[in-house]
Amino acid sequence: MLLSVSASFAQNYTVAQVRQRINAAASKMNTMQCDFVQTKSLKMLKSKMVSHGRMLYSKPNKLRWEYTAPYHYIFILNGQTVWMKNTQGSSKIDVAQSKMFKEITRIMMSSVLGTCVSNNRDFAVSLNGQGNNWKAILVPKKSPLKQMFKTITIYFDMRKSEVYGVKMIDKNGDATSIVLKNVEINTPVNAKNFSIH
Repeated sequence: MLLSVSASFAQNYTVAQVRQRINAAASKMNTMQCDFVQTKSLKMLKSKMVSHGRMLYSKPNKLRWEYTAPYHYIFILNGQTVWMKNTQGSSKIDVAQSKMFKEITRIMMSSVLGTCVSNNRDFAVSLNGQGNNWKAILVPKKSPLKQMFKTITIYFDMRKSEVYGVKMIDKNGDATSIVLKNVEINTPVNAKNFSIH
């Protein structure tokens, strides 16, 4: 009975409606913050590596990706500068000087926002799903992404038109899955979180 009730509340969207709703939600998103769980499955190993962290985003181009367990690592994108810090030290990169970093940071941002569903320049994009659960399967068209990934799949909850997960399949068959939890949209985010130290 519960299943039939929940099914009656699920919308049936067309691909065009899904794309429009995701892009509309992305255009209204000024900030986003959430926890995440990342699971890395290596083809050569049977075990999986699970890590936890926190992600913060502020429009137009600020992103903080921080691993908190089992190790500590921080990746900050602030405009054209990337700052990375781990237990060994830190480094700063000018994104404009590195084509690979420029592409990776651009794709990270479009994946967080969900705008990658309309990115036909970099990917062959196919959208499919039903009810409130949809996914965009992205197949890279050109380097450097084509050399790194077979596919990137973005999972959407259409009740809020938000990304709730990402799965990346590397060229060698390794897989990385990221699930977003406790997502907050348009709540205040302290600018200090994006400061480049």
